[in-house]
Amino acid sequence: MDAGQQSRRRIRPPEPLVMSQAPPTPAAFRCPISLEVMRSPVSLPTGATYDRASIQRWLDSGHRTCPATRLPLASTDLVPNLLLRRLIHLHAATLPPSPSPEEALSQLAAADGEPAAAEKAVRSLAAKIAPEKGKRASVAHAVAADLESAVPALLSFAKGGAGADARVDAVRILAAVSPELVAYVTAHEDGAEGEKVKKEKRGGKVKMAVEALAAVLLADGVGDEAKEAVVAALVAGGDLGRLVATLLAAGANGAAVLEAVLTSPAADADAKTFVADRSELFPDLVRILRDAASPAAIRCMAAAVQVRGRPARASMVRAGAVPALALAVAAAPTAAAESAMRLLAEAARCSDGKAAIAGDAAEVAAAVMGRMIRVGPAGREAAVALLWLSCCSGGGERRMREAVAAAPEAVGKLLVVMQGDCAPTTSRMAGELLRAVRLEQERKGVATAYDSRTIHVMPY
Repeated sequence: MDAGQQSRRRIRPPEPLVMSQAPPTPAAFRCPISLEVMRSPVSLPTGATYDRASIQRWLDSGHRTCPATRLPLASTDLVPNLLLRRLIHLHAATLPPSPSPEEALSQLAAADGEPAAAEKAVRSLAAKIAPEKGKRASVAHAVAADLESAVPALLSFAKGGAGADARVDAVRILAAVSPELVAYVTAHEDGAEGEKVKKEKRGGKVKMAVEALAAVLLADGVGDEAKEAVVAALVAGGDLGRLVATLLAAGANGAAVLEAVLTSPAADADAKTFVADRSELFPDLVRILRDAASPAAIRCMAAAVQVRGRPARASMVRAGAVPALALAVAAAPTAAAESAMRLLAEAARCSDGKAAIAGDAAEVAAAVMGRMIRVGPAGREAAVALLWLSCCSGGGERRMREAVAAAPEAVGKLLVVMQGDCAPTTSRMAGELLRAVRLEQERKGVATAYDSRTIHVMPY
């Protein structure tokens, strides 16, 4: 073999040109809970690292174990992992530039039916409103410039997005434009158009804005400071009476916003009293409760009663709340059912309320006795207080005693409450109720023995 052949054998053809790609994201950069790249990595005493928002929600829900290792936590202190955060930032610098807020909103609008694309757009926007990015104003400006299409897209994703953290991100973006949303709710109609035309034009915008504000005020992922800023802007918007009417016309979402006004420290006592004293408040809340079975309507009633006490109780009874609350006790989720029981107990503290409860004795007794054992300790105490106030206090109401005595397993359920972990006052009231029920059963000729097929307690 000559020298030319050897030279040709040693020369290799050039490698094909391959365009460089963005490096893959290391698994250690992703939160074990959300599986998303961590923004603020923090470590637990077990050594496991999580994104702060994800692990804080885990701890706030009552867990005291490490999600990854399942080990018990000696402490819930979160230690910032500064080295990992620096590495994540260095990795982010190697990635292609993220789209502008306007481009991300266009991607979100075009991602109808594609959850992955929508989530990517929401993540891009949420990353820009992080405090360390300093781009919150640009995102707010982009969303505000196209509010009527951007807000429905964000709301749709917040209600049906793929991941819990991504849904929270969508609400955080809405919080960034809350001043513009408040302006929709508090704006006055001006101009030469007819009143009917103006109302029709504003109706859809106001409903959209109220729904977005309710999402912000109810979200766990939005800070208290941001929520208080929303309430302060609403109260300072001018005509508070008109604001109340506008929110009540918006249904369950409006009730949620009003509840926030009545409970937030951002609203002063005068504003809360003004809202609680509005003549249309309880009739409209009862309508919302009947039409939408809304827990927000129940919570708003409870907040108004908390603010005004006796006058609010009387207004609630006059508005016909008793039968609507009885239905909520029977069919609403546990937390809402407990709130409805507490409101009925408040109604029973006044003579008109006690009469209204007696007028619907069969429905109220059936709902309360049927739910008494299927709620938490606070709900059971509220149920006993309601029944005692309507059956025993001040002589009680005969119709309520008859209805409670006729309820299935009434004696057994009262015995369960008495022998459970309840306050001494509740145990005493349950004992008086038990005696009243037995006397009523004896008067009706019903055997005093109780049905213990499903409830096993020692006789009283």
